[in-house]
Amino acid sequence: MSGDMYDLLMGHEVGHALDTPSDGWHDAVHSMGKNYKGFLNVVEDARIEKRQKRRYPGLRSSFIKGYDELMKRNFFGIQDRDINTMTFIDRLNIFTKSGYTMDIQFTDDELVMIENVKECETWDDVLRVTNEVWNYSKEEQQQNELPEEYDYRAGKSGDGDDSETGEGNG
Repeated sequence: MSGDMYDLLMGHEVGHALDTPSDGWHDAVHSMGKNYKGFLNVVEDARIEKRQKRRYPGLRSSFIKGYDELMKRNFFGIQDRDINTMTFIDRLNIFTKSGYTMDIQFTDDELVMIENVKECETWDDVLRVTNEVWNYSKEEQQQNELPEEYDYRAGKSGDGDDSETGEGNG
């Protein structure tokens, strides 16, 4: 593991330790169903990483280089996939991890939600924005007839694999 990747991973987890409320995290996850945790994790990761870069400016380059290294290692499993055909939550996750720099297509409504993610400062902000993304994704699922593993309407996963949304990765 490179020094930059180590700094990224440690900086990320320290961000959770400092800023993610364990009570709020567990309450939100249980009340909304299994898949919600992955959505919450994507938005919360963006918030805590922004705060960590502000708190420790030296981490900025480590985050960029560390995520670049993870992308090259295919950590997110997207090398042979067209990102633009993925669900919004998955595109959002990759976009935030890239420091909002990857060339990914978004609708106007999705761009508004991305700005809302960028502006999150508090846990209440994270909950509000996650709910927006969650509701949008339920509509996306209905319109695109996504497979059962993306069953957001029922608040549960069909196969229990939430890896693309970053659950368990941060």
